[in-house]
Amino acid sequence: MNSQRIENILEKIKSATSIKDLAKDFLWSVAKELDASQGAFFIAKERENIHYLQFIAGYAYHLPESEIIEFEFGEGLSGQVAKENKLINIQTVPDGYIKILSGLGNASPTAMIIFPVKNNNQVVGVVELASFKKFTEEDEQFIKELSIKLEDALAQQITN
Repeated sequence: MNSQRIENILEKIKSATSIKDLAKDFLWSVAKELDASQGAFFIAKERENIHYLQFIAGYAYHLPESEIIEFEFGEGLSGQVAKENKLINIQTVPDGYIKILSGLGNASPTAMIIFPVKNNNQVVGVVELASFKKFTEEDEQFIKELSIKLEDALAQQITN
């Protein structure tokens, strides 16, 4: 079952011509698949021997195009995921921690899942997803399987 879901996502991202387009397509596809209401994709970069994550794409994410978000590895939840190279599944997000906005209002999500994007077991990015429903162990397994299949597609775009 997961293999068909993964193939559907890979099919949707294969026509991306840039890492930013790939990240947008990936977030859209994964958010739909996991019933997530918001997402962010961060790419790993290095400057003066310091590894950091830089926001490159969002799904239902409120950020002006001119604003840049960066986290060093180990800083905040996304930075910790990058540093440890491990998925975090937060089952209870504190009210007001983040807001999901729409034209009708805003609300705090119930749960978040944050996972590394890897190439040759090196972290090349981090994805955050927020939802009004909890992410299950099956969702975690799906993400882990998807991450393995994504390595080639992402590696190709990241090195371009």
